[in-house]
Amino acid sequence: MVHGFCCTIFCFYHKSMRKVLIFFTALLIASQLQAQDLVLLNRIKATNEKIETLEADIDNHYSKSGSISYQYGKLYFVSPKEFAAYFDTGKYMIVNEKMIKMNIRLFQGTFRLKENGIMQSLGNVFLYGIQGRIQELSDENSYNMETQTETDCHIITCTNSKKKLIGIGYKQVIFKYHTESLLLKEIVLINYKGNKDTYSLSDVKCNVPIDKQTFLF
Repeated sequence: MVHGFCCTIFCFYHKSMRKVLIFFTALLIASQLQAQDLVLLNRIKATNEKIETLEADIDNHYSKSGSISYQYGKLYFVSPKEFAAYFDTGKYMIVNEKMIKMNIRLFQGTFRLKENGIMQSLGNVFLYGIQGRIQELSDENSYNMETQTETDCHIITCTNSKKKLIGIGYKQVIFKYHTESLLLKEIVLINYKGNKDTYSLSDVKCNVPIDKQTFLF
C-alpha cells in the first residue's frame, strides 16, 4: 500500500518536473527570440528618434473585396507629435498633440485624442512608426510582435491579441523599414474583414524646414 502510494507520488513529481522543464525551455527560447527582436527594435528607434522633421512622397493603395483604389500625396512630420498627409484626391489626415482631423474612408471629422482611444491608436500608428517606437505602440495596444528581415527591409508584424474592437479596428499593423537606413518604408493596416490599407514612403527627406501652416486644422 505504501509502495503504491510512493510510486504515485514519484510519477506525479516526475510528470510535474517534466512540465516545469518544458515550460522553462520554451520560455528560454522565447526570451532568446525576444532579445533578438529587441536589438532590432532598439536600432530602429535609436535611428529614427533623432529625426526632428521629415518630408516624403506617400503612395496609398486600399484593397477591399478584390478592388483597389489609389491616391498619392505628401507626408510631413515634426517631432514629436505633429503629422500630416495630403493626397491628390483631396483626402487628408492631420495629427497634433491633442486632436486628429481626417477625411479618409470611414474616418470623417475632427476627433479629440483620448488615452488608449481608437483615434489616438490610429494617430500613433503613424507617429510611432515614423519615430520607430514600435515597442511602445505594441505595449499600449497589447499587440503580439514578430520580426523578419528580407533583402531590402525589416518587417515588424503587430497582431491584435484582443477580440475584435467595436466599430473600427485593425487585426494587424505591419511596419517595414529599410535594411540599411532603418527609415520607415511602409505601413500596412489590415482590418478584421481582411481589407488592406497600405502607405508607402519614397523620396524621404529628414530634418528639412516644414511650414507650420501644414498642421493647422
